[in-house]
Amino acid sequence: MMNSCYFRCVVAFLAFFCWLSATKFAIASQRVGAVEGYADFDALRIQLEDLNRSPFAELSVLGRTRENREVYLLTIGRGRVDDRPAILVIGGLDATQLYGSELAVRVARQLVQQAAEDSKVADLLERVTFYIIPRASPDACEFFFIRPHEQRTTNTRPTDDDHDGRFDEDPPNDLDGDGWITAMRVEEPGGRYIPHPDDPRVMIVADPAKGERGRWTLYEEGSDLDGDGRINEDPVGGVAFDRNWTFNYPYFETGAGPYQVSEPETQAVADFAFGRRNIAVVFTFTTQDNLFHLPKSEASGRQGRIKTQLLEADSGPLDRIGELYRELHGGTDSPTPPEGKGSVSDWAYFHYGRWSLASRAWWIPKSVPEDAGASSSDSRGRDDLRALAWFASQGIDGFVPWRSIEHPDFPGRRVQIGGFKPYLRTNPPLSELDGLDGKHVDFFRQLTDKFPRLRIPDIRTESLGGGIWRVKATVVNEGTLPTFPQMGEISRQTQPVQIAIELPDGAALLTGYARRQLPRLAGNGGHVTETFLIRFEPERVEGRIRLRAWAPSVGSARRAFSLSNDSR
Repeated sequence: MMNSCYFRCVVAFLAFFCWLSATKFAIASQRVGAVEGYADFDALRIQLEDLNRSPFAELSVLGRTRENREVYLLTIGRGRVDDRPAILVIGGLDATQLYGSELAVRVARQLVQQAAEDSKVADLLERVTFYIIPRASPDACEFFFIRPHEQRTTNTRPTDDDHDGRFDEDPPNDLDGDGWITAMRVEEPGGRYIPHPDDPRVMIVADPAKGERGRWTLYEEGSDLDGDGRINEDPVGGVAFDRNWTFNYPYFETGAGPYQVSEPETQAVADFAFGRRNIAVVFTFTTQDNLFHLPKSEASGRQGRIKTQLLEADSGPLDRIGELYRELHGGTDSPTPPEGKGSVSDWAYFHYGRWSLASRAWWIPKSVPEDAGASSSDSRGRDDLRALAWFASQGIDGFVPWRSIEHPDFPGRRVQIGGFKPYLRTNPPLSELDGLDGKHVDFFRQLTDKFPRLRIPDIRTESLGGGIWRVKATVVNEGTLPTFPQMGEISRQTQPVQIAIELPDGAALLTGYARRQLPRLAGNGGHVTETFLIRFEPERVEGRIRLRAWAPSVGSARRAFSLSNDSR
C-alpha cells in the first residue's frame, strides 16, 4: 500500500515537472514580434490555459483555422452561463491591431481576479456572462511574429489576386534584408509624390495648384517576381476576417474572400453567435469605431426595406453608451474610422440584431507633441509627421531611413527603400496598455448596470361573476437600455420578450394564448399591459397563478398570486 502511494506521488511529481518544464520552454522560446512582448499563438494558449484554472472561467475551442490553429473561446461566469444576458468580446481580428487581442486577455484576467476578491464582481458574474474570443483570426495575427515583417490583415488562403491562374506568386520581398518590408520610391517623370517640406522622410502627393511637380512613384518594397511587368500584385493569401462578413460585403475586392463567411474562423464565430440567443452586446476591438464616432442615423421608414444606416431609435442609446465609454477611456481625437465593408461590427448590428460596440481603444495621440502635423494649414502627411514625432518622444525606432539600392526592374533609375516599419504605428508598446484594460473592465461593469431589467410590478384582478376573472399584468423595463435594438426587431434575430401565465389544475384560459410575445420595451420605464380572461373557482382549485416574462438576452421576471381584488 505504501509503495503504491509512493509510486503515484512520484508519477504525479514527474508529470508536474514535465508540464512546468514545457511551460517554461514555451515561454522562453516565444518568438519576438514586430513589437516586443506581444504573445504569439503558443504563448496565448498558455495564458488562456492559466485562466482556465479559475472557477469563474472555462476555455473551449470554437473551431480551427486553415493552419490548424484553434479559435479559442473563454467563457467568464458562474452557474448556467448560457441562460443569462451576455456580452461577446472579440479581439485579434488582424495583426495590425494585435493589441486588441492583448486587451481581451487582460480584461478576462481582471474579471476573474476581481471576482475572486470582490463579492460584487462575483455577483455580477452570476447575472451576466462574458464570452471572450481573444484572437478571432489567429493565422493572420501570427504574421506579426514572422520575419521579414510585412503589415497584413489576411490569413493564408491561396488567392489569385491578379487573375493569371497562379496563386501568391508575386508577394512583397525584403530587398535590403533588414527584416522589414517597408516602402520603395522610384524617381521618374510623372511620379505623383514629393518629400514633405517639413520632413523629407514623409512623402505627400504633389499639388500642381501650389506649383508642385511630382518626382516619385511609391510601391511596397519588392520586385517583379513573376515577370508580368507589375510589382507585388499577387501577395501571399488571403482573406481578412473583418472583410468577410455578410453586411455590405465587398464583392471581388482584395481581402474579401471568395464568398461571405468563407473562412473557418469567420464560420466558427458566426455559428457560435447564432447559437447563443442570450448575447445582448457584441464588443469588438477594431478600427470601425462607433463609440468615439457615432454613425449617421436615419429613421427606419426613410431607409426602405434594406437598412444600411443606424436607426434613429437606436442612435440615442448607442450615443449614451458612447458617452460612458469616452468618459472612462479619457482619450480624445480618435481617428476617423474607415468604411467597414464586410466588418463583423456592422454585421453584429444589421444582420445579428445586437447592440454592436466597436472601439479602436488605442491610437497615436494627436496632441503629442503639440502641432506635430505641419508648419501650415496643409494637412498632407500630418498623420505621418505626428507618428514620427510620437516615435521620437517614446524612443521607438519605427522608421527605416531612405537609402538607395540598385533595382533590377528599374535600371538607370534612382530607387530608394525606407519608410515606416510594419505594425509599429498600429500597435503600442505593452506599457501603453497598462490601465487601459482596467478602464474597459469598468466600462463593461457599468454597461451591465444599464442592461434592461424586467419587472412585473402590477397585477390587477377583477371578478366578472360566474367564476370568470380578468387579470391584467404590467411588464416594465426598469433598465436604461431598451430590451433590444430596433434593428434586432427588424432583422428578427433577437428573441423578443415573452410573457406566459401558468394556471393551477382546474383553472382554464378563456381567450388568447397562455404564452404571448411582447413588443420592444423602451428603457427607463417602458411598459406593456397584458390581459388574461380565465375561469377560476377558488373553492375548487388549489395553487397560485404564476406569471413569467423573459427573453434570453434580457433576463426574466416572475410573479405568483392568488385571485382576489388585492392580489399579491
